Amino acid sequence: MKVTVKFLAIPGLLSIFKDEEEVQVDFAGNTVKDLLYQLAMKLGPRKKDIFLDDRGRISPHVLVLINGKPLSGSNQLGQRLQENDVVELTLPLG
Repeated sequence: MKVTVKFLAIPGLLSIFKDEEEVQVDFAGNTVKDLLYQLAMKLGPRKKDIFLDDRGRISPHVLVLINGKPLSGSNQLGQRLQENDVVELTLPLG
């Protein structure tokens, strides 16, 4: 599956992704969890906590939006993505 990922105001990520604020990510699977694990693998073990906490849940330090809408509900990692979705990763306000 291929989605567009936008990195909005997350320090340290732009250098890893070659200073691109928006990248196309082709990954196996179709959930937010699959995408975040793919991104975490690219970051390596020292920076994976940007996306995932030590229990494998979405980190409280990142807000995930799909097509402009924040994830909600109890099964955020299981949220299914569609081909060509736009996933924004940003810092939560407050």
